[in-house]
Amino acid sequence: MSPSKGNNLPIPAGMRDWLPPEAGKRRMLMNTLLDKIALSGYQEIATPLLEYYQALTKGEAGTAPDNLYKLLERDGSILALRPEMTMPIARVIGGGKMPGKPPWRLMYGQEVFRYELVQAGRQRGFSQVGVELVGEAGPEADCEILALAISALKKSGLEKFTVSLGHMGVLKGLLSSLSWEQEQLEALRSYILEKDFVGLHQLLDKAGLDTILKEELINLLTRPLTLAELKTLIPAVHDNIRPALQEIARIAELLDTFGFLPYLQIDLSTLRAQDYYTGMVFEIYTAGIGYPIGGGGRYDQLLRHFGRDLPATGFALGVERILLSLQGGSQNEE
Repeated sequence: MSPSKGNNLPIPAGMRDWLPPEAGKRRMLMNTLLDKIALSGYQEIATPLLEYYQALTKGEAGTAPDNLYKLLERDGSILALRPEMTMPIARVIGGGKMPGKPPWRLMYGQEVFRYELVQAGRQRGFSQVGVELVGEAGPEADCEILALAISALKKSGLEKFTVSLGHMGVLKGLLSSLSWEQEQLEALRSYILEKDFVGLHQLLDKAGLDTILKEELINLLTRPLTLAELKTLIPAVHDNIRPALQEIARIAELLDTFGFLPYLQIDLSTLRAQDYYTGMVFEIYTAGIGYPIGGGGRYDQLLRHFGRDLPATGFALGVERILLSLQGGSQNEE
């Protein structure tokens, strides 16, 4: 829609004005989340809204993301609005700007912009509160991230939500065991990411996959698991997948020491859209909203694209989506 003349000027699709008292509620929620996270020793970081385009695409394989808002600088360089905070923070760390030595525990409350299909009930400009734990490897660090996300949500007043936990090693193990063309492998990833199991089933049929192997694969990806069920499954799975499942089990065991296991659902179809994730990944869901209110995971290879080879893990929470959940939820955001 182009701007109209007169006093009733529209704003771009996917954006919104925040008026009293909702603007105050959003700010209060962000402060509540950040205050809770700060108690665990995380320090705030802020980066520019505008970044060079190349800095936001370094960790992505294949084609560049198509959800970036790009701008042309007067000198001809390409800029972009940040679509998330992990890449800018990786740039800061890679540039040697971070004081002290790793591990770094960083938190943020910032606005980000992504080109989304607004008819899917998603905004194009929204706020995130999140953390990055840089320089720590292993299930203990991943458990810290999960426990922090859960405790922050509980502090916000949200009690009924589910953390869907997966691992990128499951997908990588599946792909390495299939002698397929690249186009088929990308289609497989897309179907799993979108949880389109009908399409996945059709793809496996078309590829001529052995019936027993096909059914095992579908069963593995479509059946939510408890920790006990996962432990039973581990000895029976392919060697390519077993280490990932063992890591998930260890993370879940550690999370149980916090009393947070009831919030956890092990779902091996859980993936993240960004290519840079390497280990455990998770998404957080609540009733009444058909998309995640938060998510994150481990990304041990991203920092090397910025000049530092450091393990890292983190999460981001969608402030507006949490606010919507606290208000009772709806299938579509305003």
